[in-house]
Amino acid sequence: MDSKLIAKLAGVSRSTVSKVLNNYSDISEGTRKKVLRVIEDNEYYPNFSAQKLAGKNSPVIGLLVYTGKSSKNGDLPKKISESFYYSDLISEIIDTAENLGYLVLVSYISSKRANWKKVFETGMIDAAIVISGGKKINEIEDLVKSKYKLVLIDYEEEIATKYILTMNSNHFKGGYLATKYLIEKGCKNILHLSGEIKRRTSIQRARGYLKALEDFNLANKEIIFGKYDEEVAYELIEKNIQKKGKFIYDAVFAGNDYIAYGVIKALEKTGLKIPEQVSIIGYDNMKICDYTSPKITSINHLGNNIAEKALKNLIDILNNKEGGIKETDVEIVKRESVKK
Repeated sequence: MDSKLIAKLAGVSRSTVSKVLNNYSDISEGTRKKVLRVIEDNEYYPNFSAQKLAGKNSPVIGLLVYTGKSSKNGDLPKKISESFYYSDLISEIIDTAENLGYLVLVSYISSKRANWKKVFETGMIDAAIVISGGKKINEIEDLVKSKYKLVLIDYEEEIATKYILTMNSNHFKGGYLATKYLIEKGCKNILHLSGEIKRRTSIQRARGYLKALEDFNLANKEIIFGKYDEEVAYELIEKNIQKKGKFIYDAVFAGNDYIAYGVIKALEKTGLKIPEQVSIIGYDNMKICDYTSPKITSINHLGNNIAEKALKNLIDILNNKEGGIKETDVEIVKRESVKK
């Protein structure tokens, strides 16, 4: 099946078929529908290489994901299925891209088997969304230096060039809002249990926590850095209780929702009730928050419709609009883990 046969079946010229495929405006709606119906009925797929030679953008968008290292094998990337944060966001991007007429090629950016420069240079993709998880890594730096068209989500640095747009969260604000919310609910002795101290996002959230305590004149403060991991959070709470003899805090600001869940399990083991005795707020607003008991109140730092916003910004760059820096909305999603 080729465009010549499609033209014959539709009773139009090959140039008309080409104009329909490339969304030219000088084609009547009736002709457009007739050609598209023939294309759909005959499952015709335009030649990708020919479109590239004609200067058309690829219908495929790259989605490059940095998930960190696997907890089971540090030499391999963490699987996307291991994290609600990544699986939720990736699903949203794929669904939204399909609605906009694009396919999505997904892979781990740090995989030694993935040669993304080759993927770009062969024209398989012209642009990509990069989910960095708040980290700065060499593979992303290489892409930035190569002047590929990118939208970076939650990257450690704010990069704005002709070809790159960064969509970052204000994690200081997120940390401040989380702590302020706990204080407003009557909490006075708040523990902040965070992830890795080397991450910029961890430091920003911790600074927000400290600023809120300062603004409300609360002297009690404690920050424990660990990992963004449920089991590590569980163990850290157990060690804290052993060291102090009991759990002395009336609230926990958790660095992410996995930490929050680990804290809930550790405290419930001791007989403490959530949120009656200890309030807990998480971060990232992952789907896990709706499946725990109690459901976890959390900070949504990527705002609403992040997939659609990222894709539309990427399409703008493909259409020669310059990149830039955009800050995502930060809000509290209230559920059941903080006392009323």
